[in-house]
Amino acid sequence: LADMFGSSPKTIMTDETLDRIYDDPAYDVRDFKKYLSGVLQLEAVACKDWLTNKVDRCVGGRVAVQQCAGPLQLPLNNVGVMALDFKGIQGVATSIGHSPISGLIDPEAGSRNSIAESLTNMVWAPLENGLDSVSLSANWMWPCRNPGEDARLYEAVEAVSEFAIALGINVPTGKDSLSMKQKYENKEVLAPGTVIISAAAHCSDIRKVVEPVLKTREGDLYYLNLSQDDFALGGSSFAQTLNKVGQKAPSVKDAAYFRKAFNTLQGLIKDGDILAGHDVASGGLITTLLEMCFADNQIGAELDLTALGEKDTLKLLFSENAGVVFQARSRKVEEVLDKEGIAFQRIGSVVATPELRIRNGKDNLQLDVYEQRQIWYRTSFLLDSKQTAGDLAKQRYENYKNQPLIYRFPERFGGTLPKYQGTRPKAAILREKGSNSEREMAHAMYLAGFEVKDVHMTDLIAGRETLEDIQFIGAVGGFSNSDVLGSAKGWAGAFRYNEKARQALERFFSRPDTLSVGICNGCQLFMELELINPDHDRHGKMTYNDSHKHESSFTSVRIEKNHSVMLSSLAGTTLGVWISHGEGKFSLPYPADRYGIVATYGYNQYPANPNGSDHNAAMLCDPSGRHLVTMPHIERSIFPWNWAHYPDRKDEVSPWLEAFVNARDWLLKQHSEK
Repeated sequence: LADMFGSSPKTIMTDETLDRIYDDPAYDVRDFKKYLSGVLQLEAVACKDWLTNKVDRCVGGRVAVQQCAGPLQLPLNNVGVMALDFKGIQGVATSIGHSPISGLIDPEAGSRNSIAESLTNMVWAPLENGLDSVSLSANWMWPCRNPGEDARLYEAVEAVSEFAIALGINVPTGKDSLSMKQKYENKEVLAPGTVIISAAAHCSDIRKVVEPVLKTREGDLYYLNLSQDDFALGGSSFAQTLNKVGQKAPSVKDAAYFRKAFNTLQGLIKDGDILAGHDVASGGLITTLLEMCFADNQIGAELDLTALGEKDTLKLLFSENAGVVFQARSRKVEEVLDKEGIAFQRIGSVVATPELRIRNGKDNLQLDVYEQRQIWYRTSFLLDSKQTAGDLAKQRYENYKNQPLIYRFPERFGGTLPKYQGTRPKAAILREKGSNSEREMAHAMYLAGFEVKDVHMTDLIAGRETLEDIQFIGAVGGFSNSDVLGSAKGWAGAFRYNEKARQALERFFSRPDTLSVGICNGCQLFMELELINPDHDRHGKMTYNDSHKHESSFTSVRIEKNHSVMLSSLAGTTLGVWISHGEGKFSLPYPADRYGIVATYGYNQYPANPNGSDHNAAMLCDPSGRHLVTMPHIERSIFPWNWAHYPDRKDEVSPWLEAFVNARDWLLKQHSEK
């Protein structure tokens, strides 16, 4: 390094080790449900829906796995995955891990637990080369230059280095925030020294990622204690709810064993032998078991934990030893684990009733899954109440469990990717500053057999593009002009107040042989320009969601009987689709029969209807059926891996591609008739 940077000064840090002893929590197994209620409502454990529902989780069309899982779309997923492109099955998997409270007791344990948590989250995505695919980033947050803290930081950094080397993975990057102390008039508050580990790896098959959603009528449940340590409550969420830290925190004892177990699980996942899986971290084993039942209705488990060897049932259920629980397809997994020397316990089976029945030695516990889910969701409801208008946070809290994703696919749908040859009609993507959905829209058009052209507003304003040879236009989603003037109002102004752009669009819409689709921001554009029902005296508009915040969710829409060129063939179906918008409410002044309502939301109440649209409308078309506007992002829902919850089918594409194929077929028919 001296050849590149010269002789840099050495930093000498001098500190002394301070032994801090924290109290252990006192507890009684008879108060189990009270303790569990406190743990499930702790922010680190509780539902994060209040956070995930307001950020765009489908942007770009390459999101393969995001936070939410199952028919109820609860934020429980272990790992995030982005597809590398629209054509293949490979991607990039990311996960995080941190363990600040165990690090208070033992900084080395905190570092090991942080890395372990990132990896027990990551393991559910099939990685190209197993653990060798993983790289880590370490974000250090520490109250340095306070007695004992520099010494603790040294131990923590050394532990990260040694554990990563022993695992055979690298830490090429990171960030430091080393002044984590806040001074007040009469006291100082030190943040617990924390390292947040971010893991990234090459995912070999985005279709095989395992989610924490148990399946009835399938295989048994297994537990792996990857820490190889005794169960301990130090540093746990359970201890925190009792205002204690504890004296002993679990750690990860054997890096070589952890590596072997990780790669063995990877092999089982790649072979399709694992149906569901979840890591053990914040909240302990009981939280893991409950969360695997939360994302669907009528799911529970019958469990016997006696074989885990811990007689103290509360310590067993609430300790946060690094580990995993998974549901296997068959008992073949036992042969594989035995062969590799991985210790496991078969702990029970899935049942089709919402109950968790747990036995540990002489202790028998029974939990109502629905009751515990409401407790777990309550913290999200309370936080959501501070950011959501009216009583919609309460409606979300009451309705989420009653709105499972239930689909009805077209009977004739085979799920195959069309192999198109021959003449390709010309399509154009319309975009403005801030648009962000042009690539997925263009690819959907291309797959359906179009020759696709990129048209920016500057092309229309300057007259470089007139749309005269274009037969199909798609106005894309995004945040044109950063929504400074309101959604799509600035974009609409670019058409209204630029003569060449205005004439190009008017001439396109006046031709009888053209089609258009406006999606999300594009829907707002066409509605603002009053292109869908030009004969109305009072025009429908897009306005703010009833919640007065951005809504992002994977919901469902029911395709009504309609005359849309693109979607009439899908009438009678109910399909999953992404939405992501802040001004997605169709404000329609006339009765429903005055509009060409193409699709309605699968449930008319919030949050399935995310915006409160009049007549529960999600999509409209003009009287001719040639021009479609849709707030849901059908172009981000083209592939099964796009869907946050897809039925158990082996499709190459989802039914939404048919909308674009219908557009191509109609245009070719118009051309042939000429």
